Amino acid sequence: MKTHTIQILGLCLFCINMVAQTPPPSSDIFVYDLKEKKGQISIEKGKNVTNRNGYDNQPYFYMNDYLLYTEYNNGQTDIVMLDLYEDKKRNITNSPESEYSAVMVPGYDTFAAVRVEEDGTQRLWYFHLVGKTKPSVTFDNLAPVGYHAWSDDHVLMFILGTPTTLLMTDVKERNDKIVTSNIGRTIKAIPKTPDFAFERTEESGEINIYRAFRNGRFELIIKKPENASDWTITQEGTLITSVGSKVLAFNPKYDADWKEITDLGNMASKGITRMAVNEDNSKIALVIGQ
Repeated sequence: MKTHTIQILGLCLFCINMVAQTPPPSSDIFVYDLKEKKGQISIEKGKNVTNRNGYDNQPYFYMNDYLLYTEYNNGQTDIVMLDLYEDKKRNITNSPESEYSAVMVPGYDTFAAVRVEEDGTQRLWYFHLVGKTKPSVTFDNLAPVGYHAWSDDHVLMFILGTPTTLLMTDVKERNDKIVTSNIGRTIKAIPKTPDFAFERTEESGEINIYRAFRNGRFELIIKKPENASDWTITQEGTLITSVGSKVLAFNPKYDADWKEITDLGNMASKGITRMAVNEDNSKIALVIGQ
């Protein structure tokens, strides 16, 4: 894929490689069976699939039954792939640098992840699951990248700075455009559409979730619940988030507001953070503090 350059100016709010100096909070990834029909959702039969002391976070499903996630060990993080059927994992990046936020590149056995390079630069890199092709930089001079989402050949990126910036680009044409600023870390591709979703903090302090179109225009989906953590989107377009130990859902077609799916109680007393849904809408991964 052709890469070009773009200059992003601004002071970095924080650097992901700080995690390498201070161990992040311990968390595990639980995978639940998911059922959905016309916005009605149930989750059941949860299993702790990481089950160790340490940071396991940022899950992303690959081919329904494999899970990519970020694992912290010995002062750095790598991207690990877990076979949910065989209960076997392998370190995919296994590098001296730290990698975060793995997201599959549509149409390829390749994922993109944020790599914290030796000099502290945070850029998107490609990592290949098949063959022996070495990792490569996705966008040479686009930094510092924090998070990203992919839809076909379009990428939406969280750019660190003051303020944080949302940037959309086409990996072929590189028609980079700044969408808006003051965004939160959760950005997602909306399944079965060419669009994305992101969150933004308004001047009033409330946080809203928006739908972003390819032309850079965006429109409100719904206000994010107070004290809610990250969120994800099912294959039917339902938003799922959490507040404390409660899991909430909202589908724009069927709901007027957020509704509670379940309360995980004491097992999620330290909160639920990131989450992900697989491609056939049969599983959801929840990151739970330990």
